Amino acid sequence: MLLVGIGGAIGAILRYVISDIIPSDEFPYGTITVNLLGSLILGFMFGAIAADALISQDNLLLFGTGLLGAFTTMSTFAMETVNLSENEISTTFLYVILTISGSIGLAWSGYRVGIELFS
Repeated sequence: MLLVGIGGAIGAILRYVISDIIPSDEFPYGTITVNLLGSLILGFMFGAIAADALISQDNLLLFGTGLLGAFTTMSTFAMETVNLSENEISTTFLYVILTISGSIGLAWSGYRVGIELFS
């Protein structure tokens, strides 16, 4: 639990910093950035595991569950979608499509790269 907590604290701080640096007045660029980047990194990590890379359970808990779990954010994505829908429906659909298809596509890409690099 300590490793998950440490990773979670780091991930939450990183998400806050990125969301603070990237202006998100018109569009939630910070949230989409952390969700896409987190999906890519987690996909890469699981691709490495699938290729039998030696990633300890402790590192998986620290980085996968803790850091990336706190770095990415489904709840903020959901609320930003609701808020966007109050003003601009086409922007809302763009945000949802980019986040969902981008996250899945980048997770898959990261997974494939992880397998290739560690096979």
